[in-house]
Amino acid sequence: MTTSEHLDLVSPQSRATAYRTYAGLRAAGPISRVRMPTGQDVWMITGYQECVDVLGDYNRFKTSPTVVPEGVEMPSLPEAVLRLLGGSMGSIDPPEHTRQRRLVQAAFTPQYVERLRPAVQSIADRLLDDLIASGERTFDIVEGFAVPLPLTVMSEMLGIPSADRDRFRLWSELLLSLDPTSAQSAPQGMSPAEVMAEIEEFVRYLDALIQAKRANPGDDLISGMAVAEADGERMTDDELLKMVALLVVGGLGTTQHLIGNMLLALFRNPDQLALLREQPDIAASAVEEMLRYHGSIEISFPRFAAEDTEVAGTPISRGEMVIAVLAAADRDPARFPDPDRLDLRRTANRHLAFGRGAHMCLGAPLARVEGQVALNTLFARMPDLRPAGNLDDVAWRPGLTLRGVVDLPVTY
Repeated sequence: MTTSEHLDLVSPQSRATAYRTYAGLRAAGPISRVRMPTGQDVWMITGYQECVDVLGDYNRFKTSPTVVPEGVEMPSLPEAVLRLLGGSMGSIDPPEHTRQRRLVQAAFTPQYVERLRPAVQSIADRLLDDLIASGERTFDIVEGFAVPLPLTVMSEMLGIPSADRDRFRLWSELLLSLDPTSAQSAPQGMSPAEVMAEIEEFVRYLDALIQAKRANPGDDLISGMAVAEADGERMTDDELLKMVALLVVGGLGTTQHLIGNMLLALFRNPDQLALLREQPDIAASAVEEMLRYHGSIEISFPRFAAEDTEVAGTPISRGEMVIAVLAAADRDPARFPDPDRLDLRRTANRHLAFGRGAHMCLGAPLARVEGQVALNTLFARMPDLRPAGNLDDVAWRPGLTLRGVVDLPVTY
């Protein structure tokens, strides 16, 4: 076990060296005591098998803080944030989690996601049409492609009208800025009061949208979830509101950063980029390897010990917070030979990039489709795509929840 009270894990500067930091922690043991920016001490798990064990054990480790150690106060959240994220499917345990997930999966099936592939392809082509038509040979691939691709896909999937999509993007960025592992500022330097006013407006917007979809269902996902049944039950309006917010948080920032991370990894490994260009049919396995190598979800939802227990021989007291570091587990040499090497042909690649267990990321199939389409379309339409600056100068998103570059200048 390692104890660290002053380890920097969330600043943009620390993001560039995070894998070395995790390797150092893991070398001393698969579980470490770390102080978060909030001042709270947590247990961080960096070993692959230990992460698997904790993520799958809902008897010993709960997602909801039903037991809090004496002297520890959980932060209070504004009412609008609670309506969107409090008690959402990501923060509740089975059997209630099982009920809600069953209702969502009745609408958000793998077949539904696969039917979206042509739409994802069309959106990717339209974005590149616009970039090519602009005549600019150098641009930021994050702002020009990685952000608008999942934003447009999500908007169309949820049935967000085109006229509302600029506001929808702002609202999604504000939700992502609520990352409790970071002190990052809100987009555009907004004040806390302005942020909350926008969050409250988002709640009102979604309330009205849900009612409109219930009254006149379409072929969008909100309509599908509104009418979906499992064992005679349907989602309540409050559950549907939280599910839309969870999809926004889990489906936009994650895919945006996945695309940026994949391109950064390929640019830094020109032999693997050449392989993908020569054999675009390996896109599916390439995405899996880059999810392992540079996934965009850094840590799991926090878990709380339901009893006095232990992990890898380290005692964990009842109520203490435990975080599985997915990015560290996916570089564990005990599970992945030569883990710091990018190998698009890697087999037996059962990574934890989307988590594990009942809380495994619901949007994983869609992220995979978007990642595959993004890679093949970019290198087919822009075969000479390459970085336009020093890759060591890329800026990283602060915080622990999501891992990704803020911008990535490219040319073609």
